[in-house]
Amino acid sequence: MSNILDSIGVGENVLDGRAAWKYAEEILLQVSRTFALNINVLKGKLHKSILLAYLYLRIADTVEDDPDMKASEKEVILGKFAEIFKTVELSDELVAEFERSLPESWRKSEHPYMDLCLHTHVVVPLLREMPETYAAPVRAVTIEMCQGMAKFALRQEAALSSGWFTLESVADLDEYCYYVAGIVGKLLTNLFAADTCLINDARKAEMQKLDVSFGLALQVANIVKDCIEDSTRRVCFVPEEICRRHGFAHSYEMFEVPAEPVAKADFDKRRAAVMGELVQKAWGHLDDAIAYTKLIPNVKMRTRLFCLWPLFMAAENMKLIGDGSSLFASEKKVKITRDTVKRIIKSTTMHFYSDKWIEKSYAQLRK
Repeated sequence: MSNILDSIGVGENVLDGRAAWKYAEEILLQVSRTFALNINVLKGKLHKSILLAYLYLRIADTVEDDPDMKASEKEVILGKFAEIFKTVELSDELVAEFERSLPESWRKSEHPYMDLCLHTHVVVPLLREMPETYAAPVRAVTIEMCQGMAKFALRQEAALSSGWFTLESVADLDEYCYYVAGIVGKLLTNLFAADTCLINDARKAEMQKLDVSFGLALQVANIVKDCIEDSTRRVCFVPEEICRRHGFAHSYEMFEVPAEPVAKADFDKRRAAVMGELVQKAWGHLDDAIAYTKLIPNVKMRTRLFCLWPLFMAAENMKLIGDGSSLFASEKKVKITRDTVKRIIKSTTMHFYSDKWIEKSYAQLRK
C-alpha cells in the first residue's frame, strides 16, 4: 500500500491540519469495512470526534490482536498509548515513544492497520482541535479500552498455552464485550449530549441506562456471526457454561464434528442450541439498543441513522441465523447481502423520525 500522505500530495515534514484530517478520513475507509459508513453519515464536531475515537480504538485493537507479540509486550505498549490521553496536552513526546515501541516488522508492512499505528503522530494531535466536551470522552474511552485490552491479552495468552482461548461464564463474556464495545456506548452518549442541547440531563440519564447494552448488542451479534471464523484461530467467545448445558465439556468441542451420521445429528442439534442461546442474548441487547436510539431526539436525523444502520444490520443477521443451526449448515459465512444493506439504508433514511416505524420494523425482524 502506498503511503496515503504521499497520495494526497503532502509530505510528513510539512503536514498541516487539513492534510492530517484528509489522512484520517482516508485511512478510516481502509481500516473499517462497515463502520466507516455510519461515521460518514455524521457531520461537524460529532463526526470528527467519533472518527478520531474509532481510529484510536483501532490502534489499540491492532496492538492487542498482534499474533506475534507477547502479552507482556502488549501490556507495555497499550500502557504507553493510554498514557498519551491522560492529559489534555496529548504530549508529542509520548506519541513518539509509543510509535518507537511498535514492532520493527510493522514498518515494512503494507497493512492499513499498521500504517495507522505508525501515523499516530498524525491523528492524535487532531483531538486538540476539538472542544473539551468532545475531547474528554474520547480520551477517557481510549484509556479504559487500553486497560481492558491489556487485561484480556494476558488472559488470552495464558489460555492459548493450553490450546484454545475460551471464556468460562456469561459474566466473562459480558466483561470482554464491555471493554471492546460497551464502553463505546458510554462514549456515544457523552458525545451525543455534547452535540445538542435537546439531550438534557434527564434524557441523558435515561440513555446511560441503556448505552452499554447498545455496544453489547453489536458485539454479541458479531460473535455469533463470526464464531466459525474465530475457531480457525483457536478462539471461542461462546461461554463454557452455556456449552456444558448442552452436553459439551468445552466450547471448542462444537467444532470437532463426529463422522457417524447418528452422532452428528445429535451433535448438530446440541451446538445449534448453544448458539441459539447466544442469539437470544443478542436480541435482548438489541431490544435495549433500539430503545436507546429512540431516546435520541428525532430531529437529529444523522445521529439516529448512525445508530439505526448497524442495529438493523445486526437484527437482520440474527434473523438470518435464526436458531443457530444455519451457522453450521454451509461452508459459506451466514451474513446479509449488499441488497439488504441498501434496503436498510433507504428505509431508515425515509423513516428515521418515526418511533412507531422503528418499533414496527424491528418487531417484524424480532419475531
